[in-house]
Amino acid sequence: MNPFSCALSDFHAGNRDAAFTIHRDDGFQQRVPAATFFEAEHFPSLELRALDECRGNLLDVGCAAGRHSLELLRRGHVVTSLDVLAEMEGLMRARGLTDVVIVDVSKFSGKRFYTLLMLVNGIGMTSGIDGLKQFLRHAHDLVSPGGQILCDSIDVSITDDPRHVAYRERNLESGRPAGQQSFTMEYDGEEPVAFEWLHMGFKSLARLASSPAWHPRSDGKRKCSRSKTMVTIFAG
Repeated sequence: MNPFSCALSDFHAGNRDAAFTIHRDDGFQQRVPAATFFEAEHFPSLELRALDECRGNLLDVGCAAGRHSLELLRRGHVVTSLDVLAEMEGLMRARGLTDVVIVDVSKFSGKRFYTLLMLVNGIGMTSGIDGLKQFLRHAHDLVSPGGQILCDSIDVSITDDPRHVAYRERNLESGRPAGQQSFTMEYDGEEPVAFEWLHMGFKSLARLASSPAWHPRSDGKRKCSRSKTMVTIFAG
C-alpha cells in the first residue's frame, strides 16, 4: 500500500499513533499524524473560510479520509469525493461517503461542478508548473461557467527559517520554481514513495491562472503560519 493510505487505514482501524514521515531531499523531515486527516471538530480558520465559500455541487479533490466532504455533507451540500489512491475507497465509504470516485483528477471527466475544493495545499498535487498549467486547462472542463476552484498554498518567499530559505534559494539558482519540493514518504516498513509537490504564493499562481478562462482572487485577510493563504480561482 501507499504509505499515506496505509497510515490512514491503520488509524481508522484503531492505531491512534499512526503517522507517516515526509523527507525532503535536503534532509528536512516532518512527522505527520494520521489523526490530522480525521479531525472533524476543529478545522483551521483558513479551511473554515473555504468551507463557508463552497457553493453548488462540489468535487472534493484529494479527499483522503473525507473530513471536508463529511463536513460539507453535514451542511447540506451535494459532494463528490475524489482520490487517486484505490485503497482509500473502502475507508471513505466506511466513514459515510457514498459518491466516491477513485481516479487521477486529470483523467476525470463527464461531469461539471460549481466548486472544486483542493485544501491542505491541494493545488500542489499538480507536481510542478507544467502540471499546474495542464490541470487548469483540464479543470475548465470540470467547472461550471461562473464556478470556482477553492485552494490553499504556501508562499515560500515569506519565511525566516534558514532551512527553507536555503532550499528556496537552491531552487532559484537551479532554475526551479521557488516552491518546488521533492519528497519521499515513509510509513512503518512500507515501500517509500517519492513525489514532487508545488507550493505557490498568490502572485505566482495568479500569473499562471489569469486568462479569459480564470480570474484568481486571494483572501488576504485570512492567513496563518507559513504564509498560507486561500485562493479562489473563478471560471470565466
